[in-house]
Amino acid sequence: MVFRRSILALGALAAFVGFAAWSATAADSTDALVKYFRKKNNLPPTQNITVKDVKDSPIKGAKQGVLDIAGQQVAFIASPDMRYVVFGDVDDITVDPSKAVMDKISLKGEPFKGPKDAKVTIVEYSDFQCPFCSKGYNTMEKEVLPQYTDKVKFYYKHLPLNFHPWAEPAAIAYECIKQQDPEAAWVVYRGFFENQKDVNPTNVKEKAMGFITDKKIDKAKFDDCYDNKKTLPKINADRAEAAALGITGTPSFVVNGRHVKGAQPADRFKAVIDDELASSK
Repeated sequence: MVFRRSILALGALAAFVGFAAWSATAADSTDALVKYFRKKNNLPPTQNITVKDVKDSPIKGAKQGVLDIAGQQVAFIASPDMRYVVFGDVDDITVDPSKAVMDKISLKGEPFKGPKDAKVTIVEYSDFQCPFCSKGYNTMEKEVLPQYTDKVKFYYKHLPLNFHPWAEPAAIAYECIKQQDPEAAWVVYRGFFENQKDVNPTNVKEKAMGFITDKKIDKAKFDDCYDNKKTLPKINADRAEAAALGITGTPSFVVNGRHVKGAQPADRFKAVIDDELASSK
């Protein structure tokens, strides 16, 4: 009995030593990975980098994980010993990448321009105060959408930037009006972009209502919604959605799951739209 207990104790000790050695090796590997990434990207020692979510990769025998650099996520795949690393996502080529992107976008109940059964869907993430977004608005509304009236469906979503003081209030006003009348919201959308120079943090609410003088809006309900920021959760949901898509700047467009970043010329949009229409036949 004593001999058996000794054997069990030795086995447990060996297992513990093995686990400790593995843990030390894993820690050394992640430390080496952080050190390499920091040097490769010329990041200062004060820049916090952590290795997260290391697990078996769908690629047999490999590991995968994420480097977190001050909230920015960089995916990686590595050999089992973590010596060789490729920075980037692991993609399954049997999955339609455009569908995977569109599946991250919530469009239920959102107003849109264009036919319901359009072959191409454009979703814009934008900021009412952003000068480049105004250019994007002109390109989309005056050049792109008029050319594809029966083929493209367009949605507008919010990504107000922190350094634009009236962008978020304008988005709140838009959403408050949208709750009462989606068509009136499109009038407000047009009004903010076409009158950017006349809007400031103190007159956003007044301007929003001024754009829709021909629409019947319950002002008391609008005031309550705007003053208490009741639509801010919707705007924050759009922000989170944009982040999940890797969108950080405005304007940004998703065309059938394909990203078009910035205030691009109309021809750039037309090339993507025409390609999508051709592939849908």
